Amino acid sequence: MSSAPVFAPAPTFIPRNEIRSPAAQAIALGVTALIAMRIDVQYTLTAGGAAALVLSPLWFGTAVRMPWARLLGILAIFAVASGAILTMVNSIDHTQLSYDLASRTVALLQLAAVVGFLVWAHRVTSLAKTSLAFAAGLAASIPLNISDDPNFWRFSLSVPLGVFVLALCSLTDRLTLTLAAIGGLAIIGLLNDSRSNSAFLLLTGVVLIWQRLSVTGSRRSRGWGGVLSLAAAGGLIAMLLQGAILEGYFGEVTQARTAEQIARGGSVVVGGRPEIAASVALITRYPWGLGSGIKATYDDIQAAKSSMAGIGYDPNNGYVERFMFGTGIEVHSVLGDFWIWYGLAGVAMIVAVLVLLVTAIKRGYVAGALTPLLVYLAIRAFWDIPFSPFDSALRLWPLTLSLAIGYASYVFARPRADLHVLSPPPTRRARPRPKADA
Repeated sequence: MSSAPVFAPAPTFIPRNEIRSPAAQAIALGVTALIAMRIDVQYTLTAGGAAALVLSPLWFGTAVRMPWARLLGILAIFAVASGAILTMVNSIDHTQLSYDLASRTVALLQLAAVVGFLVWAHRVTSLAKTSLAFAAGLAASIPLNISDDPNFWRFSLSVPLGVFVLALCSLTDRLTLTLAAIGGLAIIGLLNDSRSNSAFLLLTGVVLIWQRLSVTGSRRSRGWGGVLSLAAAGGLIAMLLQGAILEGYFGEVTQARTAEQIARGGSVVVGGRPEIAASVALITRYPWGLGSGIKATYDDIQAAKSSMAGIGYDPNNGYVERFMFGTGIEVHSVLGDFWIWYGLAGVAMIVAVLVLLVTAIKRGYVAGALTPLLVYLAIRAFWDIPFSPFDSALRLWPLTLSLAIGYASYVFARPRADLHVLSPPPTRRARPRPKADA
């Protein structure tokens, strides 16, 4: 999407809406923190999202000039329109839920809006300050989002505190300190049955070590071959971690839960995410999608249950009826949700997100400038797309996508794993129109 060079000088022309005045910087950082706090208003609209929409005259021009932000915004509009059309078409033989249609429309449009706002905030402050403000807002929201689950670390603390620590580590290129922080967070997580988040943290550490070892190599050695090697190393680490868990190194509870999931589905992923089978069943029945405001029929639910039973999961436990199909449809997968809610337009948006993430990782790796915050968020997003509900992913995706846009589009001052080395590319001054002859 971007032809900006990896290393380039700072911009020389600044549009009026991007002047770094004290008021603009205060608005940018304050609203960024508010976006991260996710204070609900109505129909999935949050206080931060509402503020970003009100301030759209400030950031809209900047977002439109950024190819990735513009693309995501356009795809979001097409997706919500597709979801509404599919809802009207399928309401002939399905129940239509107006609340779901409204809330899912608002959620996706709001995501595009807050990403546009954050891209503007990069320009009036910096990528580093914006990321830290978001992480601080996330940490400040802990008292507002305390889970009822007794595992307080796993469900209330691990993600916001982890992001805040990684944001701090991303402000300075000190690998030893960063690895110590990552290792500490991962061990605490494993001892509290937070296996997936701990795996994301350990993979982040592997990527940073790999980058440091290869930073002295040629650009070619840090291209696609290096990226594929990172993926292979990540798979090996995941296998070793699973083996350590099954040996009981991180407690009996984690060991028993992992063994049960493997026995049930043949692997931790399939056994731990039986909703995959339900997604496949519904997408097979409705390859064009169902709509963002549709309630599943009895036959739909039975098809999903049958598919889940086929992988060894008992679907008659109340979870399927209450969580997955209690009101609308929720298949615990961003890709599955988007396909069912928004149809192929939703799938196109997910493909764009994947390409954006890969582009960001590759450019950062080639430049020797990957930070722990970007790597961790990208790994989480790669996991969220097949295995997490969209509402859960929304917690971090504004920061993830805006940071990825920065790495995919901005320029690097030097090869250093530090957010301060990134700056937006120069804004092109509009060419004056030639005057007509008298």
